Amino acid sequence: MRPSHLAPVCLFIMVLLLAACTGTVQETPPPLTIPQIIALSRQGESASEIIARIRASHTLYRLLPNQIERLRREGVPEAVIDYIQRQYRQAVRRYPELNDWESWILYEGYWYATPDGGADVWLEE
Repeated sequence: MRPSHLAPVCLFIMVLLLAACTGTVQETPPPLTIPQIIALSRQGESASEIIARIRASHTLYRLLPNQIERLRREGVPEAVIDYIQRQYRQAVRRYPELNDWESWILYEGYWYATPDGGADVWLEE
């Protein structure tokens, strides 16, 4: 094959490889917000169900003391609050850049972080 004929063949192979890769990428659910967690608690969802949703979303929360108290007043199970706080502490130890407020996103009055691209989990238990 002449070099001029290789370009379309190479392009075809690259397109096939890209198509194969797109079928294996898993989409990460959007972050689970604190207002959503409060709503789930009010709807009677169990602590284990809420924690499973948090894990699936790969969301980290940087809660201020008054926000933790608000979660308690709103009826969020203590197991969920403990999980959020434990994940935060472990993530900051593992990823020191999370100590910098610039690593966090302020949304609806709460601070959130998600892994780049959503493809990785912050921590494995």
